[in-house]
Amino acid sequence: MQTIAFVNKKGGVGKSSCVMHLGGELAKRGIRTLLVDIDSQASLSQGLLGREALELHPSETLAGLYDGVGTSFASLVRNIGRPHQWLIAGHDRMTNYNVPNPWTTGVDQFILRDGLAEVADDFDLCLLDCPPHVQFCAWSALVAADGVIIPAQMEDFGIQGVAAILDSIDMAREINPRLVLLGFLPTMVHKGFAIHANYEASMRSAYGQDVFEAMVPTTTDFKVAVTLQKSVAEHKPKGAAAKAIARVADEMLARIAARCGELVKFSPSPEWKEVA
Repeated sequence: MQTIAFVNKKGGVGKSSCVMHLGGELAKRGIRTLLVDIDSQASLSQGLLGREALELHPSETLAGLYDGVGTSFASLVRNIGRPHQWLIAGHDRMTNYNVPNPWTTGVDQFILRDGLAEVADDFDLCLLDCPPHVQFCAWSALVAADGVIIPAQMEDFGIQGVAAILDSIDMAREINPRLVLLGFLPTMVHKGFAIHANYEASMRSAYGQDVFEAMVPTTTDFKVAVTLQKSVAEHKPKGAAAKAIARVADEMLARIAARCGELVKFSPSPEWKEVA
């Protein structure tokens, strides 16, 4: 299993949206995909589960792994009724663990990494939806991940915090040397906005091949799909938004092969036995 963290210190740049819609596209291809909601806002979980996400007990979510009650990681994997796709839900309780200077938290910073190792043989790809900071939750994702994608809106506010993320990646490599930057993913791009084109050009000038060629456009199809608790690949598979996400998925898989040194291997999807 390859594990990819979607991280940016800035909120509102499309991290949860990217994970949700890419998850749907990957699952559509038969790739056994595990989505993990590390953000205490649990936006990804609400997008996939609706109000059910708000009614989950902390012990049924990622927070259960940190509450010291002996919860196994495998027991948190939730069947969400979609072929090839599973979720570990997030919960507001994660706020309690979101301390600054997370590299000083001892063995706690490895809890997520070790949990993912428990189920590594059961999935082909894991996408981690991270909160907008570089504190404990996002740090744990960097410690656990093989690769990092930084969704970035091509505006001044959208790319703020990039330097802090890059510094955190460098720090995380000290204990997770396999961690690589897969790239900056331009999100919420409007082709008619000169400001987006200008910032995109600046990003490409500064970071070169670290910037994805594929981009996530601004379109209502993404928002409508989420209100229906669907990925855009499920909602409107032949639409422009779904095609854009498919291009991002293609490039992400290519970058994983090139930069992590390993193809994402597809395996038959077993029926996941969700533990009550």
